[in-house]
Amino acid sequence: MTKKLDPKVLMALALAGGQSLRAQGIDWNQIKTGLREAAAKDPLDALATTVLGGSLLFWLAERDVNPDCRRFEDALVFVSTCLSVGYAKVFAVTPAGKAIATALMSIGPALAATALAPPSRVGAQEVDPSAAIVSKLDAILDELRRARPPTPP
Repeated sequence: MTKKLDPKVLMALALAGGQSLRAQGIDWNQIKTGLREAAAKDPLDALATTVLGGSLLFWLAERDVNPDCRRFEDALVFVSTCLSVGYAKVFAVTPAGKAIATALMSIGPALAATALAPPSRVGAQEVDPSAAIVSKLDAILDELRRARPPTPP
């Protein structure tokens, strides 16, 4: 028989970890910045880590309680659908499972969308879209002026 993942234990670990991080001089803003940078650096890797890590946590939280989540694969299907359309036979029934699902549904769709976006060109200079439009309009105006001679005054 496996032990059930108690949400109170999760909360205590999170609080203890938070206090430990603060003791080392790391704050929540640093954590957020680090997560954003990691996701931006390799979105596909961040997505894979989120899917596999989230599936493991969800399975540990639900496996002894939820009859629809007995195998890791059940959790994997649930988590992968949380990142997109949200369609699965599995639903969270434990408080910890609901918290995990909430976090996944909050960040998942944006993470999944960026993971499959085309990579930006390294070293490419950003172009101001309005400057590009003005430049094209100036070129069109020049062509129109050449095509039709000015009318005499």
